Amino acid sequence: MQPLSQSRPSPILILVGEKGLHVILVLLFFLITCTELVSFQLDKALMTLMTGALIFHSVVLKKTVPVASLYVLVSLMIFMLVTYLTNLPDSSLIIFFPIIGLAFVVLVSQEHGILDILYKALFIHIVFGIFFVISSYAVGMNLHVHPMYDKGLPFLHAAKGFTTTVQAFGTLLISWFLLYYWKQDQNKTGLLDRVAFWISTIGLVLTFNRNSFLVFYIIMFFRHRKVFVLSLVVAFGFYLYFFEFINKLIFNMSTLTSRSDLLQAFRIAFFEKTDWLGYLIGHGNNIVEESIAKGTVYSTGYIENGTSVLLYTYGFIGYLIYLISVIVFAVLFFRRGLVFYSAMCFYIFIIAQQFTHEFFSTTIYILLSVFLIIFYNQSKIERKTSFFSPTQ
Repeated sequence: MQPLSQSRPSPILILVGEKGLHVILVLLFFLITCTELVSFQLDKALMTLMTGALIFHSVVLKKTVPVASLYVLVSLMIFMLVTYLTNLPDSSLIIFFPIIGLAFVVLVSQEHGILDILYKALFIHIVFGIFFVISSYAVGMNLHVHPMYDKGLPFLHAAKGFTTTVQAFGTLLISWFLLYYWKQDQNKTGLLDRVAFWISTIGLVLTFNRNSFLVFYIIMFFRHRKVFVLSLVVAFGFYLYFFEFINKLIFNMSTLTSRSDLLQAFRIAFFEKTDWLGYLIGHGNNIVEESIAKGTVYSTGYIENGTSVLLYTYGFIGYLIYLISVIVFAVLFFRRGLVFYSAMCFYIFIIAQQFTHEFFSTTIYILLSVFLIIFYNQSKIERKTSFFSPTQ
C-alpha cells in the first residue's frame, strides 16, 4: 500500500475540483458583465484583476502571447500615454481602460474552455434581465428596466439587466447569439441550447432597442434566410396596422433629434475649439469640458456616438487605428470563410457605433472576446484539418 502522502487524488475529488472551478469562473464572468450591480464599478475592477491573473498565469505556465497582439497593445499604451500627458490637467485616466479591455480580450481568448464559460455566464445575465422585466409588470418598477417615457410608451418596460442601458444589455445578447451559432456550426447544440435560444430571443425583443433589432435582422439574413423574408412581410403588415405605435417605437424622430443635440457639445469642442495637436491625438478625455457643455441644449458633455468619442478622446490618429483594426479583423474572418462573422464584426464596430458606444464599458470587450474566441477556434479546426488531411 502506498503512503497516504504519495497516493493519487481521487478521480471524484478531481472532478469536483474541476466542476467547482468551472462554476466559480462562470460566476466571475457573469459579474464582469454586470456594469450596474453595486454602487462601485465592480465590472471594471474584476476585469482588471482577471487581466492581471491571466498575465500571471501566462508567465507561470510560460505561455506565449501572440507577438502581433503584444506589439499592438504596447503601441496603443504609448499613444494613450502621450495623449494623457499632453492634455494634463484636463485628461482622464479612463482613457487607459481600453488597454485593460484589449489585454483581457487577447489573454482570455487563449484560455481553454472559455467559450462554454462565457456562453453560460451570458445566458445567466439574460435570464435575470427577462425576470426583471416580468417582475416590473407583476410587482412594480425596479432599477433594472427602462420605462420608455422617452418614446411616449411608458407602458413598455425595456430590459437592461445589470447594465446601464438597454443597448449594453443588447450587446450581451448579441454576444450570446454569436457563441450559440458557433456551437451550432460545430454540432455542439442540443435541446437545452435550443430552449436557451428562444429564451434569449425573448430577451432581445424585450430590449425594444433599434440597434439590437438591426443586428438581429442581419443575423437572420445570414442564418435564417426564409424567416428573414417572412419577417419582412409580417413586419410590413404590422407596420401598416400599428402605424402610430411602431413609429413611436422604431422611427421616433424626436429621439434621433435628441441624439443629434447630444453631439452639440462635441461639435463645438472638437471642430471649433481644437488646435492641430488636438485633431491629431485628441483631448485625453471622453467627456467634453463643462464650460462648453453647459451652453448646449442638454448641458451635458457626454458623447453618445462611437466615432465622435474616439475623435474627441484620441484624435484622428486614434480613430484611424481603430478603423484599420476593425477592417483588418473583418477581412481575416472573411478570408477564413466566416462571412457571417465578418459582416457582424464590420456592422457592430463601424455602423452600430454611430448610434451609441461602449468603449469605456466591459460589455464591448466581452463582445470582442467572443469574436476572438471564435476566430482562434476556427484556426484550431483548420490546423487539425490540415494535419489529418492526406498529402497530395
